[in-house]
Amino acid sequence: MNNNNIFLLFLTATIILTTSCNKFLDRDPLGQVAQDGYFNSETNANAALMGMYRSMMNSFSYGQSTIIVSEFSAGHVRHSAEYPEYENFAVHGVQTINPWVANMWKALYTTINSSNQIIEEVPNMTSAMITDQKKNIFVGEAKFIRAFNYFFLVRAFGRIPLKLTYTRENTTLDIVQSEKEVVYSQIIKDLTEAADLLPRENPYTGDASRGRASHWAAKALLAKVYLYQAAFTSDYKPAADLSEEVISSGKYSLASDFSSIWTTQNTNEAIFEIQFDDQATNPLAAVANDNATVLFFAKDSTLLDLYQQEDKRKSFSVKKGSKNNYFMGKFPNFSPASQNVTAIRLAELLLIHAEAKARIDNSVSQSAYGSLKKVLDRAGVISSADAYQNLSDFIISVQEEKERELLFEGETWFDYCRTKLALQKYSSLKSEAHFLYPIPAAEIGLGDGLSQNPGY
Repeated sequence: MNNNNIFLLFLTATIILTTSCNKFLDRDPLGQVAQDGYFNSETNANAALMGMYRSMMNSFSYGQSTIIVSEFSAGHVRHSAEYPEYENFAVHGVQTINPWVANMWKALYTTINSSNQIIEEVPNMTSAMITDQKKNIFVGEAKFIRAFNYFFLVRAFGRIPLKLTYTRENTTLDIVQSEKEVVYSQIIKDLTEAADLLPRENPYTGDASRGRASHWAAKALLAKVYLYQAAFTSDYKPAADLSEEVISSGKYSLASDFSSIWTTQNTNEAIFEIQFDDQATNPLAAVANDNATVLFFAKDSTLLDLYQQEDKRKSFSVKKGSKNNYFMGKFPNFSPASQNVTAIRLAELLLIHAEAKARIDNSVSQSAYGSLKKVLDRAGVISSADAYQNLSDFIISVQEEKERELLFEGETWFDYCRTKLALQKYSSLKSEAHFLYPIPAAEIGLGDGLSQNPGY
């Protein structure tokens, strides 16, 4: 990746995305400040941190692409104009010149570069500038966000450049791709250190308590990372232990009304939500509802078939609108588009625990089933442990439950690829090679030694 491109992307993102917000985001114009000599006060360090969070809010990152692209791959959505660059994801025929692949790649590395800057600069600040406690919190947040973005990249692209230092203007960048095992090890290291640096009692209140990285968010994401890593290590104990720790912490509880997770936002179920509001609006929410600006629809009525008739999630998640179109119900706040992105929530941790614990116990144990049952009970679905014939049947059922619970949240495609169930779910998917997206052709063309993923 060209070093000047990364730096310019970082500056562009912080300038554009430093938008006034009514939530926890402050109003400091980070993008207008030179890169050197900036970390000289807690206020400025916090502004850099806010720039890092904001960089995830644009349409090429968690404001749209990272969610909607994987939802195309999962067969859940369609575009109003059936543009090939989107539809190619739906038929698992993505090309190396696909612009959305390139846009996601650049956007996520922009955020990673922002986090690298904080991780590098904040520890060098003196005690007159910032307290040790704040240093730890800021670095912990940055390590969480770095891990969060690398986790998407490694699931989407496999072998990727692992950049751990801040790219300044006029510096040389020539990083070889790291194997996925190495990337996972770094993600785990970042999240473990983040959990150690961030206090168990969240220092933030209000929206910030859900919108900024926390000790428990780090452990929750770490549980999910361990579940994915177990696909090639076969060690599910860390995922089971960490998910159970988060569930048992008492910090979170399932929202009694499923729809309230999105209609009220930042509920007690939310572990980490990317915060949008009336000024810093959500690009996907703005074009995902029944109105004149709609671009993205729920695929069709077949999505309703995922749910049993009595399932309370059904009518909220998939909404029928005008002209017999169906819409994604999880973006109700669209005028203005103030909808948060639910990045990590308790229901997902329960489903992670259900699968990981069952694999460890090598049976549909009461503990494993109990976690699944909590999600089913909230949905109003009657279930019994006796309904699962064997361990494999239970694990598939947990994954299918995850699809119903997390529909339109950008998870299903990656989760089915994790266990290779995707080959059974999608008729157009013919090869495991296409579990991964192609490395953007433009990045390979820069001549920094990147090689294309097999099958492209």
